Amino acid sequence: MQDVLECEAVQWVALIGPDALPIDSVPENPKAAAIAAIWFGLDQLAAEMPAKMMIRTSEVVLLSNRVDENRILLIVATHNLNVGLARTVLQDAASRMLDLA
Repeated sequence: MQDVLECEAVQWVALIGPDALPIDSVPENPKAAAIAAIWFGLDQLAAEMPAKMMIRTSEVVLLSNRVDENRILLIVATHNLNVGLARTVLQDAASRMLDLA
């Protein structure tokens, strides 16, 4: 996940598990459990299992890529994020995590 964090404008990366809790996050974030639970809830609202999701707030961009049906890789970034590059980096990281499982 460290390589995802090195993508310009990315502030935080988390791997969310099936229990809606972060399995790991870089760097440590005291709000990690709350962010993961909210994102997991949004993911569950979709009619189908979304492979990717993005939300842009007034302060940050949240972007996710599904690793498998039980895990989600999520980033929080500033508005300077190159979304196309970030999606490519996330998809590559998710593929590598899937290969490790």
